[in-house]
Amino acid sequence: MWVGCNRSATFILRMKKNVSLILLSILVVFFYATKLWAEEYPWRERINKDGISVSTRKVEASPILEFKADVTVSAPINQVIALFENEKRIPEWYYQCVQAELIRQETPEQKIFYFVLHLPWPVTERDSIFRRVRSLDAASGVITYTASALADQLPQKKGKIRVPYIKTVWRFTPLADGKTEIYFQQHSDPGGSIPGFLANALVVDIPFNCLKNFRSLLVEVSQAKCVDNY
Repeated sequence: MWVGCNRSATFILRMKKNVSLILLSILVVFFYATKLWAEEYPWRERINKDGISVSTRKVEASPILEFKADVTVSAPINQVIALFENEKRIPEWYYQCVQAELIRQETPEQKIFYFVLHLPWPVTERDSIFRRVRSLDAASGVITYTASALADQLPQKKGKIRVPYIKTVWRFTPLADGKTEIYFQQHSDPGGSIPGFLANALVVDIPFNCLKNFRSLLVEVSQAKCVDNY
């Protein structure tokens, strides 16, 4: 009887040891796979012009490149955020956006939006529904917005292709000289069929022109306020 118990205990200990080794092996493989992916797909700067930098990188299992872009504007962060959160003016600066609508506000920091993008012929217009969430780092004053797609929130609309996936980050950093750094990063799946050359040209054109247009509109708004105050 005792021999049987000892054998059972030995078997259990061996099983625990084997499970631990398997888990350790999985963690090691995951670590090196992650490291390899990071080294294989680095950011590559595509354009650095007019104070705007845009870089792209490949994303595993996706034909669409991810982009990141940044610019520094000569305006304090409160003015920058006021314009960014004015949804009525989004089509004035968001490249190829012909409609931007606030669907609902879930909380003061969380909103649902509907966008329509008019793409070059012969590509069909894309529309998207996404949740945008705002967060504030009280220590640094950095304000970050993250956005993710909610493709099934509204019925499909005729003549438009719904964007099934969006992952976006907007980050606004106040600088010591009263300026603001704007950072824009995004990866998406536009849905449907878009020629590869066009899709990967847009990942440079969209962030560059968004930041360029936003900076120009910010100057116009600031000048208009100065005139009104005068």
